[in-house]
Amino acid sequence: MNSFFIEYRDPMFGIIILFAMIFVISFANYWWGVFKNKEEKESIEKFIKKFEILNDEKEYKRLLQDSQIPIESLVLLADAYGKSGDYEKSINIYLVSLKRVKNKDQKKYILSSLGKTYFMAGFLSRSAEVFLESLRLHPRNEESLKYLTVVYERLKEYKKAIDVLDALEELGAKTDKQKSYIQALELYVDKKISNSEKIEKLRKISEKEDFLQRKYFEFLQQNRLPISDDFLNFDYNNLLDLLWFCDASWLDLSFYKNPILQQIAMAKGIVPYKKVDNPIFELDILGTLHKEANTNADLNFHYMCKECKNVFPIYFYRCPKCLAIASAKIQSSIVKKSSEENIPFL
Repeated sequence: MNSFFIEYRDPMFGIIILFAMIFVISFANYWWGVFKNKEEKESIEKFIKKFEILNDEKEYKRLLQDSQIPIESLVLLADAYGKSGDYEKSINIYLVSLKRVKNKDQKKYILSSLGKTYFMAGFLSRSAEVFLESLRLHPRNEESLKYLTVVYERLKEYKKAIDVLDALEELGAKTDKQKSYIQALELYVDKKISNSEKIEKLRKISEKEDFLQRKYFEFLQQNRLPISDDFLNFDYNNLLDLLWFCDASWLDLSFYKNPILQQIAMAKGIVPYKKVDNPIFELDILGTLHKEANTNADLNFHYMCKECKNVFPIYFYRCPKCLAIASAKIQSSIVKKSSEENIPFL
């Protein structure tokens, strides 16, 4: 019996078996790769068909047919159109590029760029579809995850936004501020809980993230709810514009002894002017003018992003330009007070 199986102890037989196994594994791996590439190509083609080209200009037909134009050139052209605000052409060229591209890294870049272009053009649902397709092919694409968070946020699909943030957190990104902000937004639209429950939850969120004290204050102001003792611990610099325009019948600034609140009250002429230490320049000037019975001046506000330095006329929790969270800095300037009669309507 042992002599019958002698060939199994032959070293040459073992080497042959080893090479045979390597060949079989390599052959299977090759055809698996071919199958996956074919499946991915079919998926991309099916995906592109969902987004029809917006017009039939000759340049797009030429780009589709001319395989001599490098993918890199097409991407640069699409990027240039996007930056100039011609989103229609940019989208069409990205779709052309996506149909021709084979390199995985290039495909990842084009899908992300296409999603961002749809986002900037205001097509949020399409943008979400593109980013989801990008993540299906490249699940660890952080850029697509970050944009998808903002897309869901703007679509008011807050639970989906939280899920995307969880995925980002798994990749090592810091998401605490964004999660707290989206939770606060979700509270605003939740009709299942009472105002008292919302106040309690907003209070806890604002204790965790200081920049959301403003959201808490806005909720109280919009619903004309009583001010609690939490108000004494707020960062009033981040509420300066809200405090300036708030209704005195709801919030009596003269009641509070905080230096900033007192400066606002003096600048509005609610209480007599007096010198304070380290005053806010604009408030001090307005307080002095009120002391001299000059009430023709007012405050105007604009808001600068501390990250990208862009300036906007309305307050933002997320920068409209760079999408940074909690980056708004309130800036005030003294302007001449205008009456309603002087406002031009035409």
